Amino acid sequence: MKYYFQKHDENCYPKQYHIDYMKVMGIDEMEIFEAKRELGTGFFFCKHFEEIGEVGESCGRQCEKYKPMNGKSGRCIHHGFVYEQTEKVTVLKRKRF
Repeated sequence: MKYYFQKHDENCYPKQYHIDYMKVMGIDEMEIFEAKRELGTGFFFCKHFEEIGEVGESCGRQCEKYKPMNGKSGRCIHHGFVYEQTEKVTVLKRKRF
């Protein structure tokens, strides 16, 4: 599951990323917004370049960082899903000992 830092944010991250951020920044409580994977959009997220691209256009052998998952051909290891923000809010509270 991935979450956005705030409403209308562009990037989402796993929950642990937000927890680590809270620790570093000294934040005790924070609201995060759940992300939902979008299917059939015709877009993908390149994990290497951290950019959204159109399926079939900018990913493949023409990319200098293209590395197929099976080592021969096909989908790149950097090929990721695109997400949309939902209305579901989670409140993270940092535990102090």
